[in-house]
Amino acid sequence: MQLNCPNQNRSNQSFRNSSHTMQFKPIGRWLAGVTILGLVSISGMAPVRADSGLFNSAVDQLPAATRTILRSGSSIVTGEKGKYVAQVLVTGSMDTAWSVLTDYENFARFLPNVESNKVLEMRKDSKIIMEQVSFQQVFLFTIKSRVKLALTESNRQRVDFKLQDSDQLQSMTGYWQIEPIAPYQGATPTQVLITQVVESQPKSGTPRDTFYDIFKNTLSKTMSAVGREMTKREAAKSK
Repeated sequence: MQLNCPNQNRSNQSFRNSSHTMQFKPIGRWLAGVTILGLVSISGMAPVRADSGLFNSAVDQLPAATRTILRSGSSIVTGEKGKYVAQVLVTGSMDTAWSVLTDYENFARFLPNVESNKVLEMRKDSKIIMEQVSFQQVFLFTIKSRVKLALTESNRQRVDFKLQDSDQLQSMTGYWQIEPIAPYQGATPTQVLITQVVESQPKSGTPRDTFYDIFKNTLSKTMSAVGREMTKREAAKSK
């Protein structure tokens, strides 16, 4: 659920390192999709839950090891080979979480590796067409890439995304979801569980192991950045 706005002419530029195009172009093919916020259900990729009959909140239903990591304030990413579930637990309101995930034009301000983000179209069916330009440091090289996504917002709790066009990615689909978390049954929620489920594959010729490793690492950084931005906005509300 970006989830971190530029000149539209950037979409027509060729984002290649002028001195090292042939050596690193395959790696660059996947970079634009790594930090995207934003969702479509993926079979087999829903967050793993414990026995829902034993617990109350969405966090309590997660495996014990996952709960421990989330409650420590850290983000967690599980999955492999391009299919991932990323989560972070943040103190604050659903409204604040939603404002962060849908602040499309400002993704470059708080999301890692996002150079620009632009809403190209807002349709009556709640579908949004968005273009994002991102960059990634690979060894001593900076590689830029572009993606065009179709986003669908649902009930101020979920944003589905699907790749429409990219100069680097073969496919990407997924969703962001936010859920209120109360400290105990019947209490007012004081935290929000933010989840991103994503499946992404690079175009042919990309070293897949490198793609998967850096994709997963960047997902973790993105979730942490979303959590920090939400905390910052909550602090500003209390002043």
